[in-house]
Amino acid sequence: MRERRLPEALGEYASSHAARFHMPGHKGRGMGAFFNANLAGWDITELSFSDNLYNPTGALLMAQRQMAKCYRAQSTFFLVNGSTAGLHAMLLSLPPGANLLVGRDCHRAVLTGAALAGHRARFVTPAYSEAHGLWGCVDAGAIDAALTQSPADAVVVTSPNYYGLCADIKAIASVAGKQGALLLVDAAHGAHFPFSSHLPDDPGGYADAWVVSAHKTMNALGQAALLHTGAGIPARAMRRALSIVQTSSPSYLLMASLDWARYTATLGECWDYCVRAAMKLRRDIARILGLAVLPNALCGRAGVADMDMTRLVIDVVGRGITGYAAQAYLEEENVFIEMSDAKRIVLILTPADDPRWYEQLLRALERLPYGVDPPPIAPMPPIIEPQAPVMPLYAAMRASAEECAPEEAAGRIAADCAGIYPPGIPLWAPGERITEEAVQYLLRQSMLGATLFGVRNGRVGVVRQ
Repeated sequence: MRERRLPEALGEYASSHAARFHMPGHKGRGMGAFFNANLAGWDITELSFSDNLYNPTGALLMAQRQMAKCYRAQSTFFLVNGSTAGLHAMLLSLPPGANLLVGRDCHRAVLTGAALAGHRARFVTPAYSEAHGLWGCVDAGAIDAALTQSPADAVVVTSPNYYGLCADIKAIASVAGKQGALLLVDAAHGAHFPFSSHLPDDPGGYADAWVVSAHKTMNALGQAALLHTGAGIPARAMRRALSIVQTSSPSYLLMASLDWARYTATLGECWDYCVRAAMKLRRDIARILGLAVLPNALCGRAGVADMDMTRLVIDVVGRGITGYAAQAYLEEENVFIEMSDAKRIVLILTPADDPRWYEQLLRALERLPYGVDPPPIAPMPPIIEPQAPVMPLYAAMRASAEECAPEEAAGRIAADCAGIYPPGIPLWAPGERITEEAVQYLLRQSMLGATLFGVRNGRVGVVRQ
């Protein structure tokens, strides 16, 4: 394959008429009148009339207040460094050295944020669905038991996860409040929830702080996200934390796109229509031999309180292939999806989809090849079984480190997170002793076609002995 410069590669993709089932949510179509010939003229810095992100008094303040109303938040802050910056700010807004109870299905940004803030983290394991071979969500009962055993200053959970599965945030908030802990939620994949009654409930009214990535599902540019606060964290503490982790030169294009995303999400019941289209597509796919759509029968099991019907999760094992192989085939058919794993493919549906893409997807899925033999499906990761830390998280991430081959890492203390991306869930956390089971899972997934993070030139970071 010939080498291409980035603008050339992006230009070719934009003109390829690909069916886009991946983020950002605008899908190259939903920005509408936002884009115009004068857009470059909107790319400015802080001027006398343009307001200031870190001390808004005009247009930005109005836009953030309108957004807070949509999300039932006391305060909303625009993020120009993605939800990662929001997660870091949430954790930095807590007093230094806080004790955290963290769902082990967290994104790696939660761990890096905890390390930056000098917090201590212990983990609670999400529930597991044996019937579907899939980790569900952290259960309120498990959090209650963990907090009863040892109190925490804050609970950090992920909801929804990459598969669109949602935890019972209301019940978790009740448990956390009863035990004197704040509730922080990584809701990055649920930015669209407030815009349809047919979508799951969002954390507004329950969580003390939560982030959503508007760019993942809405008409916002990449990196554009939102940080919301409830009653438990003063807005001034969050503003101070954000000034530490975000750029001092925020993009006005990103901020304007956030306001555009809110405006377009309220037009014509577009998200209601998207849910109906998603339900029809689910039924059509379920009729294709060898494919199975993740059912809403999961609700009420494995910690799952609800499911996002616009997140399409398709099991391809009945076709005798892995999700990685299915993704590669779909790309040959000019259908690009959000992610795959050893068993499944994951697609993001939004109101910006071209309806013709659904027919294109169905034709490609019907032609999906069969494997000669059942694929060597690796079992689900040991991830999520917490290890007793050998070193504090922040100490391990700042310790003198060296790199070694994964095969040599078992028994060593992790200096970095490592795992599969997406979804970005660490197989091991800094400060934990790396297990042989985790190493073998990582290597098996890599052989099957997974993309890894925390592995550089075939080596992983460990604390220097």
